[in-house]
Amino acid sequence: MTFIALAQRAIDARARLFEDYKAVLNDATLTDADRRGRLEKLDTALEEKGAEIADFTAKAEAEAETKRAAEKWGSVLPSGPDNEPSTDVRSILVSVARGEIRDALIAPETRAPGANVQPQAGKVSDPAFAGNTTAVQFIAQVLESMRERSPFLSLVSTFNTSTGEVMRYPVKNARPLPTDVAILAEGDKIPFAKGGFTTRDLGAKKYGLGAQLSTELINDSEVDITGIVATDTGEALADRLTADMLAKLQAAIPAGKKITQGAGLGPVTYDNLIDVQHKIRTGYRRNAAWLFGDLQLAELRKIKDTQGNPIWNPSYVAGVPDLILGKPYAVDATIAAKAGVANTDLIWYGDFSQFKVRQVKGMTVSRSDEYGWDSDMVSWKITWRGDGDLMDLEAVSVLRSAAS
Repeated sequence: MTFIALAQRAIDARARLFEDYKAVLNDATLTDADRRGRLEKLDTALEEKGAEIADFTAKAEAEAETKRAAEKWGSVLPSGPDNEPSTDVRSILVSVARGEIRDALIAPETRAPGANVQPQAGKVSDPAFAGNTTAVQFIAQVLESMRERSPFLSLVSTFNTSTGEVMRYPVKNARPLPTDVAILAEGDKIPFAKGGFTTRDLGAKKYGLGAQLSTELINDSEVDITGIVATDTGEALADRLTADMLAKLQAAIPAGKKITQGAGLGPVTYDNLIDVQHKIRTGYRRNAAWLFGDLQLAELRKIKDTQGNPIWNPSYVAGVPDLILGKPYAVDATIAAKAGVANTDLIWYGDFSQFKVRQVKGMTVSRSDEYGWDSDMVSWKITWRGDGDLMDLEAVSVLRSAAS
């Protein structure tokens, strides 16, 4: 049975489950407990069928894409009984189409007949063109470059969604107080208290960047030129994405969590850092970390505590991080500000896992040899969709420079 047929069968089964769900919901003969139990079972079954449909649909699309790509590659193979492609060659074609291997020399190079391919023919929406030559290594290099460039992206919590509709995410901004808890005698009414929640919308802003190299540059270069391009692309994406996410973080931190530097526009002090640490809830200090730019790190390494000991503790063990006041830190290249600049957030501290980054299907990297076919250019297109925000206003504090 094909994946399309399996997907259709799962869709039909899910439709029947929906009918059962409505029937249970409207059955007046059921008790509330019985109705609730049946609905919970149906909810679970609906979720499982939904996952089945998504899985079979993805496999059907991949199967169709592979078939189209293999047919396209087959058109450049020599024809005739003496040159019939072997099973091994067909396996190579499928692997290339899936992106499992970078490329393979399977026949003397030829040009496809007909007029020049126009740019619109290279859209990634047509899998037979741009989508069938994704370079796995290029993707890996872009992602690695982003991780190295922006440690902030490794501190936050990231989750994926399959679609890009706006998500309304709850933001914790108040909690029930100990005074809300009552000591009760038998039969006393229990008081109710609620925490304060607001919501933030997480959208799916689209970030995109393209890169092009000539085939001569790729083939003739004695260095990994595509690796250099992938690194540069990853750094540019990381810088833009991190700058936007930090702007959201700065806007989200409430005024009560911002410590104004007590030394005017002079250097950051030991007391400043202690105040920042104690501005977040104690529960968040367990996984807390510092975040700042490299210029700020240079200044922090010079600060000493009240006993004259440096607050910066370098690690001499591989895999163990350096510490500042006993906590690890991340240095982000997008943060250039340092003390001496007025009204500027300088140093963040807290549990950054409470900053949620929503991404839609992760990063997409597509390669097309057809988009620039008439000029012998190889093109890459990198896109990322997502958004982020701080979802617990007690989790992060910041040191801010004083006004000038």
